[in-house]
This record gives sequence, C-alpha cells and structure tokens, in this order.
Amino acid sequence: MMPGGGEYAGIANYKAVFNDRLFRLSVENTFLITLYSVPVTVGLGLLIALMVNRIVNRTTRGVVSLLYFLPLSVSLVAAGLIWEWLLNPVYGIVNSALAAVGLPKRGWLTTMSEVLPSIAMINIWQRLGFDILIFLSALQGISPMYKEAAEIDGASSLSVFRHITLPFLNPTIVMVGIIELIFAFKLFDQVYVTTRGGPANASKVVIMYLYDKAFTWFDVGQASTVGISVFLFVLIVSILQWKFFRRIVKY
Repeated sequence: MMPGGGEYAGIANYKAVFNDRLFRLSVENTFLITLYSVPVTVGLGLLIALMVNRIVNRTTRGVVSLLYFLPLSVSLVAAGLIWEWLLNPVYGIVNSALAAVGLPKRGWLTTMSEVLPSIAMINIWQRLGFDILIFLSALQGISPMYKEAAEIDGASSLSVFRHITLPFLNPTIVMVGIIELIFAFKLFDQVYVTTRGGPANASKVVIMYLYDKAFTWFDVGQASTVGISVFLFVLIVSILQWKFFRRIVKY
C-alpha cells in the first residue's frame, strides 16, 4: 500500500495505455500533424526570412517582420475560433471564396481525410512568425565579411548560400526544428476549439487523450503515464536531432 491508501500499480498503467486503441490513434494523429506542419513551418520560415533579410530599408523590414509575427500574438483559443469560422463548411469565408471561383467546397475540419491537414495549416499559420524572426536574427548575425570574401573569389549567390549561409544557420535550424517538434506534440488548444477531436476521433491528439484521461475519466494514473511517455519521447528525439544534425562551422 502507498501513503494515503493508494496501491502501487507497477507498469500496469503503461500496459493499459499502450494497449488502448484510442491512444495509438491519438499518437498516429499527432505524428501526422507533426509531419505535415513542422517541415513546412521550418522551411517556409527560412525562405521568408531570407527574402525579408534582403530588404535594405530597416523600417520596411521591421514592418514586414511585425506583420508575420502578428499571428503568434493571438491566443491559441482565439486563433482556433477564427479558423473554425473561416473553414466552416456552410458559411466559412474560405469555402465561399472557392465557390466564387468555381471550385468545389471542402469539408476542412468536418471530414476525416481533411481534418489533420487543416489543423496542420492552422499550426503553420500560428507558428510561422516565430520561426521567421529567429531565422532573421540568425541571418543578421552572420558577418558580411564571409560573403564579401566569397564574392571576391567569384562564388555565385547559390554557392554563398550553400557553403556560408546555410552552415552558419545550421544550429538555428536544428533549434527551431526541436522547438516546432515540441509545440506540435503538445498541440491541444486549436484542436479542442475547432474539432474537439472529431470527426470520429480523426483529429484526437495525444495531449487531448491525456486531458480526457485526467479530467473526463479521472484516471490520473494513466494520464500521468501518457505525460511521462510524451516527455521522454520528445526529449530523446530532441537530443538525437541536436547530436546528429548540428554542425560546427569554422572558417
């Protein structure tokens, strides 16, 4: 017996959770959203940061950066409500725009085949500004001396990007990738507000499964098991990313 009358469960909670079909489905959904959103967010953030960094006027560059950062200042719940309205299959603006140009309306958040890409799109919109600002700061931290020396030697713009800019950005890219992985795995607010895990659990993510275990079914033991499992997985993947993808640059 444990203090307070509890009983030591050993690994029984882990067996129960890992054998639960709904848990495996929520993990699969979380992996898919991560796969859909993280590479796009990191890649698009880097691309836009490179374009913004080419703007010579500092005021214009600052205004453009601020516009990209604005979605991040919106609360996750508010962002979910906004997108639930925009993607509504009946009166949503997005479907109205598609109908106006002769394209068929989409189910977005209401169909099993489109709900995960739609949630990934919302996550990309929410997180993109953060990545842009981080990459922009890293780009401005690269000394122009290296670029000037390469251009004097006759290097093309592509060669400068490949052999100078990209290696210097490597630690930042890995760091941003780790951050986006963490945010994708703890995704909850947008899903809860827009779909509540539906339709038919097609968008239930692992943190929503944890929430249901803890606050709907009051199974704190299994909820703790899910939390520990997610923490360990993200920790291991983050360490592996940092170890195998980070490159030290010396010129």
